[in-house]
Amino acid sequence: MMRHTQFFTAVTLLLPGLCSAFTPPTVPSAFRSSRHVATTTTELHATASGKSVIVVSPPGGVGEVVAVKAATMGAAVKWFVVSPPTTADAPATQDQVVLSQQALKEIADAGGKVELAGSDSSNILLPQDDQQSAIRALSAWCGVADTIICTYDGVDIKDKKQENEDRKVVWKNAIKVAAAEATRSVSGNKIAILSADEAVVSTDDGEDGKGGIGSVVGSLFGNKMTIPASLAEAMAPQGADNTLTLRYGQLFGTPESSPDFSPLLGGPKKDPQLCEEFLMRSVRVDPTLSVSGNVMLSGSTTRSSRHAIGEAAALMAFDQVPVQTGLDVSVSSQLGSDPVPVSSWKEEFLRVQDMLSSGKGAQLFSTEFGSVPVTSRLADWLATKWAPAVLRTYDIAAIRIGARPVYVLQPEPDTVEIVWQQLVDFESVIVGKMIIQVSDTGLVALRGSGDAKRGYGEISRVPLAGEDVLVRRLAEAASQAVEKGLANKPSKTAVEVAEPAVPAEPVPEVAVVSSIQSAGTVAKPKARTG
Repeated sequence: MMRHTQFFTAVTLLLPGLCSAFTPPTVPSAFRSSRHVATTTTELHATASGKSVIVVSPPGGVGEVVAVKAATMGAAVKWFVVSPPTTADAPATQDQVVLSQQALKEIADAGGKVELAGSDSSNILLPQDDQQSAIRALSAWCGVADTIICTYDGVDIKDKKQENEDRKVVWKNAIKVAAAEATRSVSGNKIAILSADEAVVSTDDGEDGKGGIGSVVGSLFGNKMTIPASLAEAMAPQGADNTLTLRYGQLFGTPESSPDFSPLLGGPKKDPQLCEEFLMRSVRVDPTLSVSGNVMLSGSTTRSSRHAIGEAAALMAFDQVPVQTGLDVSVSSQLGSDPVPVSSWKEEFLRVQDMLSSGKGAQLFSTEFGSVPVTSRLADWLATKWAPAVLRTYDIAAIRIGARPVYVLQPEPDTVEIVWQQLVDFESVIVGKMIIQVSDTGLVALRGSGDAKRGYGEISRVPLAGEDVLVRRLAEAASQAVEKGLANKPSKTAVEVAEPAVPAEPVPEVAVVSSIQSAGTVAKPKARTG
């Protein structure tokens, strides 16, 4: 069932009757244009769950997983596909959005629905008064929805075996503009799916389209649109803090709805081997601003399955797991072949809530001592001996670009602050801190905010340069503090071994049973006479 509108094509996957007519299930992601706008439905129809969701993403990837997962939960899904920008050297691609027959059947059985539409990035970034602009048609097609989910996954363009960063920036800008337009009529959760190293609030002039490479490249495509600074800002206009952020590590996996997906590597074999998507089904959810979240954001080998990320986003969208305003979590995949039930997802998100409510969500490091005789003495040693020595090491001194830790403060007798500064307009600006708090039983390191007057009042979601070095050295400092007598080791808890209980009544002796039988009486030999 095909319906052409200006600069995008809409395809509806409804219930069995319409699904059978939709053969093959193929949607062009390089959409053709027409001069007339056909009438479209501006509201999502009721489905089995009564929920409606808009998905904005490049073709395939996490966007496809989210759209199909939400539809199999009985929701009405409108998936707007943003394809790469076109230039003279890079004409429109002919990528196809293809859903397997099994995926269509599962959607139909669940009473869900998927509608697809899209445009290339160049037409999205044109001014609204331009006849070639796709913005008005996009707004009319999206209509009203309960929730929206947006992601960049899929924007990595390979051009002559190298990433084309210019086109990548334009593509991401188009996704932000489309997300901002589609969000206007969304009443519920707004979920931004980002990589672990993607900033929630962009401070890169080349990213926001107002300066640097973003505006230069955008102008090549006739970009006169206002580009949001980040995907989160695009989905939360006027500073509204109602966007949830879901982060991933190194993504892997093909959407199960793709005809190219196979659970077996290399197809059926005598000794079949399952693919990674089935071997790494277990998940772990952590606050992005935490010890474990910091490990993910520090460029480690933490990996995330597209299946897990898509499922988590769908559960968050429909409040099937506990979420709170402004939540920022990271999902990593772990070894385990069993499917993750919704109850396990709830337990993970409840654990995140407990960490955030207890204050552990902002911790970078913590350790416990048996006791700290004088907290001010330990803090003074950290501020005057340990921290200056670490700041002089090669790992820290070699940071020449951007922010870096510069000096140490001791605002309170039991508190030490390591300050990060960055040169902005030839002025040193405080962009963040590491706050080390010493207590009677241990010490805790937290990431702090910078100078709010200069735009750094929010705690950074990504690690500060050199922060991982300081965290490692802080673990060594804890051992040195014990050696120097500034802290005492935790006392070892004696484990009492219970003795076996003595029975109240004596145990009767057991008669010895022997299979040896006597061979008879042996007479003594008679003495000889004479």
